[in-house]
Amino acid sequence: MFYKEIHEMKLRVVIMFVVLLISLITTVALRPYAAQMMEEMTPQLEEMPDFLKNLMGDVSGLSRLNDDNYYLLSQWHGKNYGQFLPFVVLLIAFPIFAKEFDKKTIYFLLSRKNRNEVFRTKYLAGLGTVLTITVVLSLLGPVAMNLSGYSTAFADTLKVLLQQLVGVTFFYSLFTMISIMSRDQVKPVVAGVVIVLGLPILGMIDTLSWLNPYPFILGSSVAQNGTIDWIYLVSLLAATVVLTAIDYKVFEKKEV
Repeated sequence: MFYKEIHEMKLRVVIMFVVLLISLITTVALRPYAAQMMEEMTPQLEEMPDFLKNLMGDVSGLSRLNDDNYYLLSQWHGKNYGQFLPFVVLLIAFPIFAKEFDKKTIYFLLSRKNRNEVFRTKYLAGLGTVLTITVVLSLLGPVAMNLSGYSTAFADTLKVLLQQLVGVTFFYSLFTMISIMSRDQVKPVVAGVVIVLGLPILGMIDTLSWLNPYPFILGSSVAQNGTIDWIYLVSLLAATVVLTAIDYKVFEKKEV
């Protein structure tokens, strides 16, 4: 059953890899123009009204785009790749359980395997796929930059990668719960998109900003200070453990 799950994800994984590889190639290709764009944008930003400056947030990082490491962290991990990670997780997670209820194949599975084994196999197959995608594409960033003649180190990428792995595991456990609770494959997608787009909106409210895991997944603390956000990492890990336990209990008790 494990290999069957992996086989069914193959097309989605290939498509995501191709799209994100194109994004990586584009990111590296634009590297020579980063400093020029920064120089052109700085005077314009200074002339912007205060309310637009507040809307854009901290733009001081523009002056650091000359640094290859910062460019990689901000433009690949923190933008062209990092911001799409939750959607990658959603594309892997939404059908894992929902498709079995939608197609009524859950009866066949449970007639051959107990619920514990079905849950464990399907859950780990999806999680393993998500973690593999995250590791490969994250590490490809500095590899592509170095092969193109730029000087980037793996140290900061590894720090961001750790945060990304924790972040995608959290999203996976959350989307899996929605998949288990659904009896069709449309509702998990809709709910997932609402969550992915809604969390950054909540993050705009100061008192609710901690609910937005995007700055953590995008490696903001690493790019700005070179440090891992350990408090958020441990908190998100704890939330993931709780969600995974709930996932299993919901699947165990769900009527088929």
